[in-house]
Amino acid sequence: MKKIVSIIIAALMLASICVPSFAADITTNGGTGDAIVKTKTVDEAGENAEKFIVSIPATTEIPWGKASQALTYSVESHLGYGKKLTVNVSGHGVMTYTVGADSMTLDYTLGGATAFTAGPVVYPAAERTINVNVADRAWKSAVVGEYQDTLTFTVAIA
Repeated sequence: MKKIVSIIIAALMLASICVPSFAADITTNGGTGDAIVKTKTVDEAGENAEKFIVSIPATTEIPWGKASQALTYSVESHLGYGKKLTVNVSGHGVMTYTVGADSMTLDYTLGGATAFTAGPVVYPAAERTINVNVADRAWKSAVVGEYQDTLTFTVAIA
């Protein structure tokens, strides 16, 4: 009796894990059928598939006396229909050099791709260059030292 019950329970367990499949039956010679193939909006890990990458250099050094130094960043995006990615770059316009209680400044301007806007897909990655410009007069008026400022990259999806 135990053997029969265990066989019945095993059969019920196997039946409970069966996954039903739905198929279009083609019953005539030369007949056709349709199958729907579609994508999800999540990746294999279940995370939202809309993503972007903005790669920026951590540090950019300007040789003393150089009028313009290029800083290159890259943008790649995979967004939904109708969305766009915007990248804006800003700085204070003044680099600072501090020694003890003394603080000196060196003025600069940004030029080039300080603003970037693209549609939903940017692939392969697009590179943009910003120029950090220091006027000759600013260099000649500055004490030699390591001046610095922070550039802020702001990324938005609209």
